[in-house]
Amino acid sequence: MRICLVSLEYPPETGWGGVGTQTWVKARGLAARGHDVHVLACSADDRPGVRTEVCDGVTVHRIHPPGYEFPVYGKPLWLIGYTLAVAGALHELSERQRFDVLDFPEYGGEGFAYQLDRTRWNWVPVVVQIHGSMAMFVDRMGWPERGSPLHEIGGFLEAYSLRNADAIMACSGSAADIVAAAYGLERSAIDVVHCGVDMSMFRPAEADDRLADRPTVLFVGRLVGNKGAETIAEAGFILRRKYPDIRIVFVGEGSSVPERIRARAAEERAESAIELVGFVPLADLPARYREAHVFCSPATFEGFGQTAIEAQACGCPAVVSSGGGGSEAVIDGVTGFVVPPGDVAATARALDAILGDPATRARMSAAAVRLVEGSFAMDRYIDRVVAVYEKAVERGRRLSEDDREQLDWLRRRGPFARPSATEESPP
Repeated sequence: MRICLVSLEYPPETGWGGVGTQTWVKARGLAARGHDVHVLACSADDRPGVRTEVCDGVTVHRIHPPGYEFPVYGKPLWLIGYTLAVAGALHELSERQRFDVLDFPEYGGEGFAYQLDRTRWNWVPVVVQIHGSMAMFVDRMGWPERGSPLHEIGGFLEAYSLRNADAIMACSGSAADIVAAAYGLERSAIDVVHCGVDMSMFRPAEADDRLADRPTVLFVGRLVGNKGAETIAEAGFILRRKYPDIRIVFVGEGSSVPERIRARAAEERAESAIELVGFVPLADLPARYREAHVFCSPATFEGFGQTAIEAQACGCPAVVSSGGGGSEAVIDGVTGFVVPPGDVAATARALDAILGDPATRARMSAAAVRLVEGSFAMDRYIDRVVAVYEKAVERGRRLSEDDREQLDWLRRRGPFARPSATEESPP
């Protein structure tokens, strides 16, 4: 198949959050299977037009976000401008090659403009990936404000994109439930495809690798309020009474959360326990997971626990919250623990159970690797993704015979060509 994955974020240039990582994993896994994979993503510079490069067998096309033609001050207009930019870039790319399937994320309706202009003349099957919808953010985190322009515009774009997809896949059952309820979708029509992990990159420690000398708790993700970083810090302050040399390592960037954590550490006179290392490139994350004794991410709500399966693939037990899809990445009591979101005491108890008992840690480490191998390894993940793509393609084949004949006539003339007034009409 020739596949185009559309994603605002794509590492390393614009890899800020989980959807970028998920797209990166999917693109590389599909390319390794021999598919012709393209990614359309946002550029980090000011150059207009489409910039193309090949990375790890994936053809990456970068477009500039809205704002260079004229100033864009509000997020609602930005979403509209970006979906138009995506549609324009896809039409430009389609002049050079025909895609068999397009894969859009649901957030903000990146596929809206393209799907709005999709007719029998330029039909390409569309799959929409649910990862972290605006409906989820409004419902579970109170952002953006319900009924605000951003909520109304973003929700409208998402709903149209999802309702007009040929297939939908969600990274977790929880994320699928929220979107189905918010936008009136048939839940049974949404395929749950848990994210995958490249175990050639994220793998257990070799014999000569060592865990950190000090008891180490690791968090990886954006340092924003809903991710639970402050819950981890508070649990760490409690655990210092038992583990005076404990390390709480935060990998990721944020604005106010790191400063609040630093301020609390100063109040507790626990500055030596807190390490805020900032952004770490994806290629350097496995070493971080392998040196940690336990991974922790007690998020208020999570689309799916991508970082939890990365940690477990490296043999690091995980403590996650029951808030959303994160709990679908961990077997409670077997590969780690599932705790209530924001519960400092429960988080401290779970971390203590792993830090304080080497036998439990070793048992969970081995079980975590087996879980990832059996449920989240790349081959299994790509099998499920391709099955959804094939479902979308098959739906496209069920066009009426009249439409199919006209599409065949158009394809003989060239990709997406439209008949002119002086040319032969389609059958």
